[in-house]
Amino acid sequence: MGKRNSGTRNGTGSAVTRRQALALALGGAGALAVSKRASAQVASPAVRKKVKLTFWNWADNPNHQKISVDSVAMFNKSQDFIEVELDANMAVMEARKKLVVSYAAGAPPDVINTIQYWVQDYFDNGILEPIEDRFNKWDEKSDFFPNIMEQTRSKKGQPFLFLPQTSIPYFLYYRADWLKAAGLNPPETYDEFIATAKAISNPPDRYGYAMRGQTASAIQIIFPIWASAGVQFATPDGTVDFDSPAGIAVTDKWLGMALRDKSAQPTAATDGYRELYALMEKGRCGMWSYGPHASPALITALGDAIQGTQNPRVLDKHYMIANPEGPMMVSSCKEKDAAWEFMKFIASGDAAMLFTANRMVPPVRTSLSKRPVFQDNRFIRMSLDHLDTWWTPPYAHPHWTNFQDKIPPYWQEAVKGNITAAQFNQQGAKFLRGEA
Repeated sequence: MGKRNSGTRNGTGSAVTRRQALALALGGAGALAVSKRASAQVASPAVRKKVKLTFWNWADNPNHQKISVDSVAMFNKSQDFIEVELDANMAVMEARKKLVVSYAAGAPPDVINTIQYWVQDYFDNGILEPIEDRFNKWDEKSDFFPNIMEQTRSKKGQPFLFLPQTSIPYFLYYRADWLKAAGLNPPETYDEFIATAKAISNPPDRYGYAMRGQTASAIQIIFPIWASAGVQFATPDGTVDFDSPAGIAVTDKWLGMALRDKSAQPTAATDGYRELYALMEKGRCGMWSYGPHASPALITALGDAIQGTQNPRVLDKHYMIANPEGPMMVSSCKEKDAAWEFMKFIASGDAAMLFTANRMVPPVRTSLSKRPVFQDNRFIRMSLDHLDTWWTPPYAHPHWTNFQDKIPPYWQEAVKGNITAAQFNQQGAKFLRGEA
């Protein structure tokens, strides 16, 4: 794509070189850690010349890939000036490394879809072009949920870093029929959740909670509970409290479902998404933490027996982890006005519906959120009703990626009972402090 815009600086005020970016990549990608107007699909680009852009997105499955293909085709047909070429042949975790390596080599895309937890590293290393100036001139800016736009800053004082299409909240699925038979209401507090999991268990036939042991996602769904206990993980002044008594207590009770109460399945340490979904579908587990994109299949399998509620809380406030994702402009893009036109298009109207309704995840625009496809899904409606609890952990912390990339094997050891809750949290705190 040619030489990057020299006006783009990293978080310390100095431009990152491609050699530095390549070193980061080779050292591990972890170093980087409807209203009428919203329905309109005819692009009106400020660009009045022939322009070519490249757009990258990951594909979790063939349907996800088709969303990218269809949205690009929709944009290309909507106007005669900008032609977008697509690469959607990468897995989600490959996208980050591929961007860094291509940027270092001088051949990155113009626009790439990103997730909240990557953008601070991109911004600090000069790879990302902030969008706030352009966004503030857009007459549709007020349609976006304000709290989600604030999340795209990554930390206070920074501009908007990317344009969100969705934010995927994670909440608690539960078997309403099992709870009713046990005379229980959906758990409100963390202690009620632990007790409910035990009460509805009948091993080896069924277990109260479908616990995950594989990948960083295994603890991502516990982040809101730690937060509800007052754990901040890491503060801007460098304080790390993940190994605090409150943090360790949450971990100990969670692990206790597998190690003491036997209310989590015995295969938890090695189970990932597919295994947990199968356990829920087959009636082997009664509760599960996941997002609304699992709801169509669960409704098909379980009907009204499957319901959703907020994550349990330790103190007085609920938290629902929800990571915004959407298109990001790469700083080296030579045709930024054209890139912005494309970004607006795929975050609006029918194109945005491809990225949301077709995946059954909520939009981040008021006009779109009122459409029947979202309001008729009880899980999305519930999560939108609690929009004020949507939250992300401190991804901008300089050692967050270090923590996120290195902690998974320790979690598996904890679920197996090979290390204690205290040892797990202490190790996580070392990663957050940059001590390991």
